[in-house]
Amino acid sequence: MKKVKEKKEENKVNFDLSTLTLEELVEVYENIKIFIDYLEESKIEIEEKGKENE
Repeated sequence: MKKVKEKKEENKVNFDLSTLTLEELVEVYENIKIFIDYLEESKIEIEEKGKENE
């Protein structure tokens, strides 16, 4: 039973940003910025019904 718990612990991701160096934090920021820019560029415009007729 203990081996199963240990296996689950190995698969967890640590989101504690305080353990990162400044260089790593900058890299994370840049990756997030790239991702947000990608989402912004690939945004799909949704047409609302009725607005075309106005």
